Amino acid sequence: MIVSLLVIALILCLIYAAYIYRSYFPPLPKRKKHYPYALLLGCPSHDDGSYATSQIKRCDLAIQAYKNGFYDTLIITGGAVKNQYVESEQMAKYILNKETIPLCCEKASRNTWENFQNAKEMIQDQPVLILSSGTHIRRACAIGRQFFKDYGASWYPDHKPRHIFREIVSRCIYISIERKKKR
Repeated sequence: MIVSLLVIALILCLIYAAYIYRSYFPPLPKRKKHYPYALLLGCPSHDDGSYATSQIKRCDLAIQAYKNGFYDTLIITGGAVKNQYVESEQMAKYILNKETIPLCCEKASRNTWENFQNAKEMIQDQPVLILSSGTHIRRACAIGRQFFKDYGASWYPDHKPRHIFREIVSRCIYISIERKKKR
């Protein structure tokens, strides 16, 4: 009897957790064929200034999306968060060494929320394609929907355990902040 009640309580907790999760992180939007802007979310360089694997993958994603005709202008976000290297400038250097893409750098943001806040000031209510990693894209779109009415998403797969763990923590923090805003 007690075991049955515990199992039922556990199932109800899991159902409630799934409901909460879905309400904060809805399904990713379908990507349209073309956007006037793409928003490449920043990623820090190594402390010696060399490119991190995630930076390279995000930049390559932006290059491929441009070649596929998914957007016209790239906005790269990210300030000098982890070290003295400005994320957006480092990523712009990488991209421009490989492809000529119209782009501009947003250099002040220190987190995903500020990435969107500052990008919104730059592009107003224009449709935007959000570019990031597979682990980050769901939270990025959850934040992005608060700033943009019309957005899509494109991402590369990311299965590194440390990235997954960091994103789980970040999503918990995001839910906590959003719940406090509703009160």
